[in-house]
Amino acid sequence: MFADRDGWYAWQQRYRARLALETGDAAARSAAKRAVNPKYILRNYLAQTAIEHAQTGDFSEITRLHDVLRRPFDEWPECESYAALPPDWAREISVSCSS
Repeated sequence: MFADRDGWYAWQQRYRARLALETGDAAARSAAKRAVNPKYILRNYLAQTAIEHAQTGDFSEITRLHDVLRRPFDEWPECESYAALPPDWAREISVSCSS
């Protein structure tokens, strides 16, 4: 998953060393991260899927995606796939400013 594995391992080692210096517990740290990092973000493949549905007259995916992105910190069990790793086919998506 990382183009630079050595860089990842070096960062991870520094991060773990820093965590050892902190006094807070893991649960509090996790809650703080969730409060500022949204679980759901708009990804190119999510937008592309919604566009393709809309082009057939089905706007339900746009509506659902819009609802989730309006409250990206909330839990959406029925939309858990929006927070998953992109599917393999999404690697082929190329987006430009003129798209």
